[in-house]
Amino acid sequence: MKLKYFLKIAIFSLLISCSDENIIFNGYSDIENAQFSFKDTIVFQTSISDTINPHNIFLQLRVSTDYKWSNMFIFSEIYFPNNKARTDTFEIFLMDKKGNWNGDKSGIVANFNHLLYKNIKFPVKGDYKFKLIQAMRDTILKDVISLGLKITKPIKKL
Repeated sequence: MKLKYFLKIAIFSLLISCSDENIIFNGYSDIENAQFSFKDTIVFQTSISDTINPHNIFLQLRVSTDYKWSNMFIFSEIYFPNNKARTDTFEIFLMDKKGNWNGDKSGIVANFNHLLYKNIKFPVKGDYKFKLIQAMRDTILKDVISLGLKITKPIKKL
């Protein structure tokens, strides 16, 4: 009986220690009919209370393997609680030069977890709004299934 209890605690501790991040926010938005238009704005909102520790912000993307481009450009807009804003443009490389998917492929879906901002500190506490907009020359990107945002706090390695 004590051995089973000890093993359960040991396995649980091992699983917790294997993680290299604390997830603060994780959200997905499905793209209607898997057609991501330049007119679509994907919005995520979350409250941030930690202004001391660094955070990582990831773009999460799911596309069909029928997606015809090897990359995707995304406009990122962050609206701060103090009414300031930050705008950036990111290029996500979905395939290598040989046409192999860079993300995790499972069947006909490829998943990407692209680091947008590494070790940033949020300047003020409060509600943040994140907007993601496709910035490709093609006005409608077919086979884009969903777009997500993940905010993590990296765990300090000893």
